[in-house]
Amino acid sequence: METNQKKSVNFLRGVPAQEALEKVMPAVLKGYETAVLKYGTDVLQYGHFTGFKPLRDIIGSLHGVDSNRVVAGNGGLEVISLFFKSLPKQSLILVEETSYDRVLIDAMRYGHRLAGVPLTPDGVDVDRFAKIVNTMKPNAFYGIPFHQNPTGITYTKDNRKTVERICRENNMFCIWDICYQILRYDGKANDSVEISDWGPVIASSFTKTITPGTKCGYIIVPQSYVNHFTQVIANTRINPNLPTQGFIADFIQSGQYDQYLNYLTGLYRPRMDALNHALKTHFPGAFPCDIAGGFFAVLAFPNILKENETAFIESSKNNGVSVASAWDAVAPDFLDDMQKKGLFIRLTFPALDPESIEWGILKLKETAEVFKL
Repeated sequence: METNQKKSVNFLRGVPAQEALEKVMPAVLKGYETAVLKYGTDVLQYGHFTGFKPLRDIIGSLHGVDSNRVVAGNGGLEVISLFFKSLPKQSLILVEETSYDRVLIDAMRYGHRLAGVPLTPDGVDVDRFAKIVNTMKPNAFYGIPFHQNPTGITYTKDNRKTVERICRENNMFCIWDICYQILRYDGKANDSVEISDWGPVIASSFTKTITPGTKCGYIIVPQSYVNHFTQVIANTRINPNLPTQGFIADFIQSGQYDQYLNYLTGLYRPRMDALNHALKTHFPGAFPCDIAGGFFAVLAFPNILKENETAFIESSKNNGVSVASAWDAVAPDFLDDMQKKGLFIRLTFPALDPESIEWGILKLKETAEVFKL
């Protein structure tokens, strides 16, 4: 929030806090130097297209799988995109009714078809999920089970296991994007995802847990899919950013990564608490769950329909709050019905201090009240 007379809050982009980047900067500066000195030309020469072997070994060990199943790339979105590229053309992919917008757009650009599954506070509607799988025979399901983007929902373990079982029984990929799994701020810890030879496919990223600029993510695929997936990668790019992967490998092994995650938890918890308090105070019942971690929450405005959506967003901006519709995050077959129910926006909170969050939600409430008149 600006310190001059004109306050402003930007709820648009899910970026880490500036304080977090400043905190980790010394480790990043030292880490890249250490990586080059430690690994030498291994991180300067062409490397293997599946990523830096020491980092893949660490990731494999953390998840209890052989490192040959791990592909480390330039961010979580890149490795998910590569996986979509590896699927047969015009595959049918099930997605949550609202999901990570860039993944939805990317899948459609590959020519794949998308079908949405309703979300509940416990995860997906498993009865509806089973029915869609039985009738439509999809190739894959993509979901975000921990602090879901954009709703903030965390699947229960039973819900997640049921989804995995249905996918396995129907010979379809279950792709879990777990990039927010360790970003929980309420003093509890999320359970881990168990991986077998079958799967599920696991994708994650260090973007939110270290820095966006380092651009590193990974994916773990079934053993039987390694050769096919590796060939797709080999024909797409030569190798990822190896100095970054060398730095991250050393950052994890040194224990600094865990220390930094503890710092992030302490930094983001009061911001999360402020968001939950403000939403409960000004928009009771309008959001699906208490936020326990991650980067996002959602808010719906039933009285803001398509014809006055632009006017509301502009009025919010004039009142100092930047928001946007989140229609790109909605599964295509859910879009018409959701738009009839009113404006749907995504809120991000980690980069904002608690006072700014409380103030911004209040201003959204005041703006919405004007549109009720």
